[in-house]
Amino acid sequence: MPTSSVPAESSGRRGALFGIVDTSVRTGRTEPVIVEAFSRGLDWFRPMAALYAGVLVWGRYENMLRPWVAFTVIAVLMGFSLLLLVFRRRTTWLLAIEVALAVGGIFATLLADHPEDVAAGTLTLPTMWAAGGVVGAAVLHGRQGGLVVAGIIAVADLVEIGTPNGGTWHNILLLFLLGGLIGLAVDLGRAGLHRYEQVVAERERLRERERLARVVHDGVLQTLAFIHRRGDEIGGQGAELGALAADQERALRRLVSQEVLGPRLAASVEGEIRRDLRQLLGAHEGERVSVSLPGGPVPLEQARAEELDAAVAAALDNVTRHAGDDARAWLLLEDHGDTVTVTVRDNGVGVEPAHLLSASERGRLGMSQSIVGRVRDLGGTTDVITRPGAGCRVVITVPREETA
Repeated sequence: MPTSSVPAESSGRRGALFGIVDTSVRTGRTEPVIVEAFSRGLDWFRPMAALYAGVLVWGRYENMLRPWVAFTVIAVLMGFSLLLLVFRRRTTWLLAIEVALAVGGIFATLLADHPEDVAAGTLTLPTMWAAGGVVGAAVLHGRQGGLVVAGIIAVADLVEIGTPNGGTWHNILLLFLLGGLIGLAVDLGRAGLHRYEQVVAERERLRERERLARVVHDGVLQTLAFIHRRGDEIGGQGAELGALAADQERALRRLVSQEVLGPRLAASVEGEIRRDLRQLLGAHEGERVSVSLPGGPVPLEQARAEELDAAVAAALDNVTRHAGDDARAWLLLEDHGDTVTVTVRDNGVGVEPAHLLSASERGRLGMSQSIVGRVRDLGGTTDVITRPGAGCRVVITVPREETA
C-alpha cells in the first residue's frame, strides 16, 4: 500500500520563460513548469517504487503461497515503469493502463499471500507504486483526476483486505491528500499560465494597434490635416472639401484614441476599472470645440471619470446654447498628480456674474446641478469667470482619488 509522496525537480527545459511556462512533450501542449517537474519526478519514482516492491517481495517470498505470482507482478510493474521512461507522451489511455496495473497488483496479493496474512494487513504487492497512478492522474487531469484515481485505489485496497485496519485508513487518507493537493497545484499552475497567455496575447494585440495608429497618424491624419488647411486657403468648394476632411480627421483621431489608449488603461485595480480621461474628453472635439490633452495617460476610477466627463459635457452644452452661434470653445486638461483640472473656455457673448449666480433661482439648474453639483460630489471645486462680451471660463478641479 503506497504511503510516500512523489519527488519533483525544477525544470530547465528550452522554451521556459521566466520560470513560468514550458513546452511539454508529454501532453503535446504548453504546460506550467510545475507540471513538467511533477511529470519528470514521477517518471523516476515508478521504477524506484517497483524496485522497492521487489526488495520487499524478495525478503518474504519463502513465506508466500505463490511467490511466482508476486515476482510476475513486480516484473510487469518494472517493465511498464521503464517503458514510460522512454515513451514520453502522456495520455488518458496510458493512465488507465497504469491504474489497471496498480489495481491488478493489489488483487494479485490475494493469490500470492496466505489468506491469514492478507487479513493481518500484509503489504500489497505494488506497495507505494500505486501512488504513481494517483499522481499521474493529478498531473494529467488536475485535482478532479487525482481524487477519482485515489478513490479507485482506495476501493481496491478495501476489497483486498476485507476488514480494514488503522493502517489501511491511514494510507487511504494519504492517497486522497496526495491526489487532491498535487491536483490543486497543477490546476492553479494551469490557470496562471492561461492568464499569462491572455496577457501576452492582449499585449501583442495592443502593440499591433499602436503600430497601425502610428501608420494612420503619420499618413492619413497628416494628409487630412493638409487638405483641411489648403481647402481653407483656396476657399469656395475647396473650403467645403477642407471641412469634410477636418470632420474625417477628428473622427479618425477619436477612433484611434479609443482603440489604442482605451484598452491599455481600462485595467482593473483592486476591483476598480480605471479609464483614461483623455479618451473621454477627446471625444468632445469638433468643428467648434478644440481639445488640448496631456501627452501621458490620465487614469481615473471609471465612475469618477464619467461624472467629470458629464460635467464637462454640460459646460460645453452651455456654450452651444448660450454663447452665440459663432462661438468657439477650447477644452484644456491638466494633470497635477493628486488632482486634475479641466478648463472650458469660450469666446461667446458672456454674461453678468450676478445673472449667472441667480440662474438657479429662476429654475435654470444647468450650472448649479449639472456642473457645480457633480464636481462637488467628486470632492472638487468649480470656478466660473465671465463678463459680457468676454466669453466664459469654467475651471473644474477634482482629486484623482475619492476623499472622505
